[in-house]
This record gives sequence, structure tokens and C-alpha cells, in this order.
Amino acid sequence: MPSAKPVKFACPQPNGVHSLPVELLTRIFTLGAGFDYLYEDSPFLLKPNQDYYPPPSSFQLLVSHVCQRWRHIALRTPSLWTTIHLREPVHLARARAYLDRCSTSAAHSLDILVDTVAPEEHIPGVTLCREEIVKVFDLIIPHVERWRSFHLKIRDNECKLEARRALSTCGPAPLLETLQLYHFEDYGTAQNLYLATYRPPVVVFHNTVPKLRNVSLIGVNLPWLKSPYLMNLHKLELALHPDNIRPPYDTWDRMLRLSPQLQSLSLHYSGPRLESGEPNSAWTPSKDKIALDNLADLKFTDLDPDYLCGVVERLYLPSARKMSWDLPEQDFTPFVELLTKGSEPSSEAGSSASTPSPQKRMSKIAISSLLSESERGEDAVATMLAPRSEPLFDGPLPHLSRLETLVITALECDLSSWQKLLESLVGLKQLEIDFRRVGPKFWKILSGSVEVDSRGALRPGSRGLLLPQLRLFKVAGVSGEELQREISRRRKKTPRGDGELNEWIVRWSPVMKGEDPMLDDLVEHGCWVEEADLTNGRVKVETYYEDDEEDIEEELEPEGTPDEDSP
Repeated sequence: MPSAKPVKFACPQPNGVHSLPVELLTRIFTLGAGFDYLYEDSPFLLKPNQDYYPPPSSFQLLVSHVCQRWRHIALRTPSLWTTIHLREPVHLARARAYLDRCSTSAAHSLDILVDTVAPEEHIPGVTLCREEIVKVFDLIIPHVERWRSFHLKIRDNECKLEARRALSTCGPAPLLETLQLYHFEDYGTAQNLYLATYRPPVVVFHNTVPKLRNVSLIGVNLPWLKSPYLMNLHKLELALHPDNIRPPYDTWDRMLRLSPQLQSLSLHYSGPRLESGEPNSAWTPSKDKIALDNLADLKFTDLDPDYLCGVVERLYLPSARKMSWDLPEQDFTPFVELLTKGSEPSSEAGSSASTPSPQKRMSKIAISSLLSESERGEDAVATMLAPRSEPLFDGPLPHLSRLETLVITALECDLSSWQKLLESLVGLKQLEIDFRRVGPKFWKILSGSVEVDSRGALRPGSRGLLLPQLRLFKVAGVSGEELQREISRRRKKTPRGDGELNEWIVRWSPVMKGEDPMLDDLVEHGCWVEEADLTNGRVKVETYYEDDEEDIEEELEPEGTPDEDSP
């Protein structure tokens, strides 16, 4: 008999996700880790007077624990391990593991956040403070040449001294694009305040940060006259600075003029130093405007009215598209009037060809400061002094009608200036306003129930819609009845289509349920409005939470996965 042929057994082939090639899984892991991108809205993660910031994605940790093959792929994908957040002692071991995994590829830069607490808030083994700060810098400083963003929050003077030592001796940061330094503490006594502020600021990164574009300084000052990298900025935030540590005006002037691509500017109890009699503290005349053609986003918080007007009237902002105000407890009528001023060329401006531009009419101090940049600033100076074709306007915003977004957390001004502002914002598409902090009459003018006549008196409203292009309205402090009436009014007076206001967002949370039954009903069922064709249309009402209300909701949510902090 012929010999039997050996039997061949076919091994089962992997199927489903296990059949995907390494290259595709790597791509999926990379996209998943970047899904909740921390820098989507802003390059700055830390906020003044706000302890919460979004945690980094844990997607890469999850996929690395699914199976041995996925873990092998994830651990050999350096781009998954470049976000280093340190806010607990356990994060030191995690950061060390991350750095080991991405150290094989120098092409991947690092995003680092260090969050320490005040000694009285410190919980050993839970938070970072004096004992841990040295270990933190010992871990991250050797990788300074790969930093892309660095966020540091300090709440203690001893931690500040260690940060000064580390950043003044670490050497250049050639890839650093975003720098955020935050130091704010309760000094308690005048002696503690003196000890924390008498030392002059130190030079950081050996003044070598060629790619720096985003700077946020919260309670921290720099050696303003010895920081040549404060130029070519895209985003600038200054916050919580007493006057004596703010930049002198000539430094402020130079910093802005040499940042022609500046896109956003945020001042929170900060800005240029007031005049003190010293030459570099003198403010230029208001006609010597700083033209920022690309500045689209401005935010002002806790500034005195006269100071704010002085800063803003020296700016020329033809591209402003968004403004945010938190300006309580003082009369900001002059500021509002300044913004609505200059919609037409000023009387002193001749033809556009003969009128000098804001940059052309710079002060001698500003010009000498620019010209001192012999190596860095020649091209910038040429750009700054180039003639402009458009006429000079008195006000800072020549195109106020093009403003698209206005966010008002708090504001006090007279009703006449408020009405004029609303009349000027014919192109506004998004309004966010807390009527609890601006007063009920502001709502009455906006909703058309009253208006201000030429003598400043209130009378029943008879005009058409203010803000006719509004598409998103986010409000707090408005009753359900008033909100329903305004939704119906705007839906009936606004044509359906591109100009329709179709996003209504109101402050509401489960803890408020029962306070305003009509508001509860709007949130649950929306607002039914009779359309022009006699049919009924439903307008959906979305909700948002305040920070403290979000904390209450988070207490009800399950804790993170066991592997969240495991490397």
C-alpha cells in the first residue's frame, strides 16, 4: 500500500483588530492619544485663580494594557509618551517611564506641566511641594533641549528659589514654543512679601529660545530689559502683576511692535508699568499707536478704567474678532465709548496716501529701542516703518462692526454707551454674557423692551433687532420666562437660514432644578415657536455649568481606571 501523506494542519489566521498591520495600529494609537488635544483652544493650560486644568489623555496607557502585541507596539511609539504632567509624587515614576520610552527618538519634543501647591495645602504622598520640587527638576532639566511647551505653577517662595536656580542654569531651549510661568501665594505678612519679591528676576534659558511664540506670565516677571526673546510672539498673557514688576512702557512698546504676528493679547491685572518719572517708564502720546494687524483676540480682566483706556487707545487693531471682558465694580463707560469711537476717519487725517501710519508715527524712544536690535531687528524695523495705505482712525477698532465674538463676565457702564455698543456690533455672531453681573436693564435694552433716547431717558423699545447676525447666545441670570420671550421674538423676526440664531445656551445644572420651573421646562423640552407658515418649530436650549457645579457633578462620576497612573 502507498504510504500515507502527512496531514498538514493550517494555523488559524488572526482576524478582526488583531489582523491589522503594525503601521495601522500605530496610526490608530497616535490618533487616539491626540483625540482630546489639550491645546485645542489655547497654548496655555494654567489659568489665573483657577486650580483645575484638563488632564492629559490616558488612551496610550489603556491600549498598552490590552494585550502583549498592543503593548509592544505602544511602547515602541515614542510620540505617545511626550506629554509629561507632574502634580503628584506618583507621577515622577510615570514621567521617568515616559521619558525612557520617547528618548529613543530626538525628533519628538516634550510638553511638560509641573503643578505644585502651597505648604499649607500640601499632603505628603499626594501633592508636590518643597520636598519634591528638586526631584522634579532633576528629572526634566536633562531634557530641556527637547521641550516644546513648559508650564510651571509655584505657590511657595522656596519652590520659587529652586525654579529660579534650575531655569537660570539649564541652558538653551531651542525647541521651546510655549512658556507659562505661574507664581502666586498668600504672603501673609509684609516681611514675607519682601522676601519673595526683593530679588531681581533671573535670565532663563540663557536667553536662547529662538522658537518661542507663546508667553504667559502669571505673577512672574522677567528681566524685561535683558530678555531679547520677547519678540515675534503669537500669543501673550500677562496676569496678576503689581505695578512695580510690570514691564516699563518702552519695553511693552518694543515687545508689541516687534511681534507683528501677535494673534491674542490677555491682560489680567497687568500691562505696562505706570509712569514714574524714569525715562523708560514714560508712555508715548496716544497718537503714537501700536498697529497689530493680526491681533484677533483680546481679553481684559480686573483693570482700572483709566488705565485700560490708556493702554487700548494706543493700539490700532483692524483685525479684532473676539473680545472678553471681566470688568466689575467701576464705571467703564469711557472704555465702551472709546471702542465705539472712530468708525470714520479722524478730522486730522488727510488722504490715505499722506496720512502717516500708527507705526510710522512712532516715538523717538520706541524707534531707538527698535534700532538697537542690530542683529535681530532690521527686517522687523523695516516692516514696522513701512507706509500703510489705510487712513488713521481715532479709535482702536476701526472695524468694530466686524467683531464676531463678545464675552462679558462683568461690566458696568451707562445704558446709553451700552446701547451704542450693541448698535455698532452689526456683525456679531456669538455673545456670551452673565447678566447677574451687568444688571437687568442691560437685558431690557438687548431684548428690545426699552431703549435710550437722545436725552438719556428710557422709553419703550420700538427699534428692530439688535445684533441681527447673532448665531450663538450663551447667557446666565435670565429667567425662563424672559428667555422664552426672546427666543420667540428672534425666531419670528429673523429669516430662516444662515442668519438664524440657532444655538441657545443657558446656565443651568441639576442643583438648580426647581428654582425656575419655566427654565427647567425650556432645558428639558426646548421652546416651541409658531413659525410664519403657522407651523410650530422647536428651538433646543443647551446648558452649561459653573466651575463649582462641575465639581459637584464630578463627585458623582466613577473614578479613573486602575491603570490611569500606571506606566
